[in-house]
Amino acid sequence: MAVWMHVRAAAVGGAAVAAAWAVVALAAPAQQPVPTPMPSLKFHTEPYFPNAPGASAVKEAGAFKEGETLPPIDMTTIHDENVEPAQFKQPAGRQPTGAPPRPAASGARQDVTDPPYPVVTIRVRVPADMVPGDDIKYVITVQNVSSADAHSVTVRNPLAAEVESVVKTDPEPDKTQPVQGKQVVWSLGTLKAGASKTITLVLRHRPGVTELKNLAYVKYEYGEAVTTKIAKPTIKVSKTAPKQTVQDEAYTVRVQVENTGKVAAEGVRVVENLPASAQVEVVTAGGRKTPEKEGQQWEWSFTKLQPGERKVIEYRVTAREAKDVLATTSVGGERLVADRPAEVRTQVLVPGLELKLTGPPTSGPVKAGESAKYEIVVRNVGTLPSTNVKVTGALPADCKPTMKTDGGQIFRDSIVWQIPRLEPGEAQSFRFALKASTPGRRVVTASANDARGMKATQDVPTLFAGTAALVWETSFDTHTVQVGRQGMFTVKVKNHGGEAARNVRLQLDVPDEVAVVQPTPKVPITGSTVVFTTESIPAYGEETYTITFEGKKADQAWFKIRMTADCLGDRPMQTEKMVDVIGKPK
Repeated sequence: MAVWMHVRAAAVGGAAVAAAWAVVALAAPAQQPVPTPMPSLKFHTEPYFPNAPGASAVKEAGAFKEGETLPPIDMTTIHDENVEPAQFKQPAGRQPTGAPPRPAASGARQDVTDPPYPVVTIRVRVPADMVPGDDIKYVITVQNVSSADAHSVTVRNPLAAEVESVVKTDPEPDKTQPVQGKQVVWSLGTLKAGASKTITLVLRHRPGVTELKNLAYVKYEYGEAVTTKIAKPTIKVSKTAPKQTVQDEAYTVRVQVENTGKVAAEGVRVVENLPASAQVEVVTAGGRKTPEKEGQQWEWSFTKLQPGERKVIEYRVTAREAKDVLATTSVGGERLVADRPAEVRTQVLVPGLELKLTGPPTSGPVKAGESAKYEIVVRNVGTLPSTNVKVTGALPADCKPTMKTDGGQIFRDSIVWQIPRLEPGEAQSFRFALKASTPGRRVVTASANDARGMKATQDVPTLFAGTAALVWETSFDTHTVQVGRQGMFTVKVKNHGGEAARNVRLQLDVPDEVAVVQPTPKVPITGSTVVFTTESIPAYGEETYTITFEGKKADQAWFKIRMTADCLGDRPMQTEKMVDVIGKPK
């Protein structure tokens, strides 16, 4: 039974163009009648490329003559369409299975990953024992065990002195291959990743030979092509600033300088030009002001800007005049391509509020009992919209509003309107009317202020003639009334004004829990309603109205009182008062 043996040889690649040889030595001991252990193989290594560290070839001791070398490889061709460029490969690829890690070349970018490289093995199969005179058949298998294609694959089989002739080869060997010594050579071309090629070689030994040793080699090429682009660094400038600002309010300008080239830029200078009316505050350190005849100029310097590196410059600007601020950025430096100047224009807006208050003519006083009418006109005279504008009409002491424009809120001493937004040039008007309870001179003040603190005010004096001012007091003679017993409810109306109060009408709605016994002064009783009328209550005078009632049902009895008069206008006085009606004791 024949014994088959094989050895795999790994390839070692060069720096630019890699060539590899694998040598296999087969020893075929005589066949034994009983199974014996596999014979051991002895290898001796010698460098094939003396200048390529780690490159080696495998020889079996005694197979070649002392000093014998393999054919040289043509290293002059560096351009090959089958060579895959390795430069700037992203992302990093995987190394072939079982391949040792490849160290980075000196000075190379650490983020560059080489493409996969090929690994080609050779295996030879031959019977371990043969009968003298029989031809010996060798089966040579070449396989690419990597994920990369191997190019210019060549298999050569030197013929030992014991070989008499080559009986058969499949496929046919190269006929154009120059023969250096006695050998058989096959040129296989490109061996795709994972592909294999089988070669059959039949040799005839010389008579009297008792042992025949045979060696087979595989060689292939692998190269990397790289390109170096030569260009100046390119500096790109981008700039941001608000399109609008407010006079005397600071805003921020942001300048970004980026090296979009592939090489470092040295001595980069960034220059900012602004008008003299702009006040500049440096935020990014290193900025210095340089002399300039018109306007002002600021400069920042950077020693070196690496490829892809960005620098951000910030400064604050306060516009002191109501005119646009134009900021221009220019870049300079050594051996670089500068971007065109970048400009940003910021419109400077000015807030402004104007208020006008008009009232009754100052030629004569406002007649007693009449209302003084006022109008407030608020206008935005600036170029900036005003927001949350609050318009206020102040109410002098002892004056009451009798009319107002919709939307106004009445407080104890003022009427307030709100304007959410007032565009430049836009105006809004508000009207209101007042009555004074006493004669005399009053000063009415109107004001307007917005969210930015802008404020406008105006005062208008008004002379009021005497007028009536009514107040009342209500009371029970007792807090509880027993059913069947009587109580008294009293209303006192006083005129604190300097004029008589005319057409005073007092209406009392009596609850069902009591019954009216006697109104004073006497007036007709209509159901449960009692109405007192008085033509006039003199200035600083008073009138008293009473109702005598009797408890009818135990419960809380609520009296409703309502008073109208000419001086009250459309704002009558009204209130409710309660007395407890209790049942009779048992």
